Amino acid sequence: MEKRKRGRGVRGRTKPPFRWDIDDWERGWTMAMRRIDGAPLSIVREDAFHHAVEMLDRGFAEGDFVQFGHGLITLMDCCIEAINQGSCKQWWD
Repeated sequence: MEKRKRGRGVRGRTKPPFRWDIDDWERGWTMAMRRIDGAPLSIVREDAFHHAVEMLDRGFAEGDFVQFGHGLITLMDCCIEAINQGSCKQWWD
């Protein structure tokens, strides 16, 4: 019986790093701007809102989709939390 040669298999393979394409960035900015434009003062005054916008800006400038995504999630959480607390109504479409 012939001995099988051991290949590198799945473990030895490396995946190219995932990158967002132009459509992904545009979708992300569209979602962010819907919430940023017309945001009530009760939300704009929140530190978390400013932190989210900074993460979005820095993530975009550095091409870091993970940081941008965290900023987008933080922004959406701020908006939903304010709505759930009754301090405002949904302003984006």
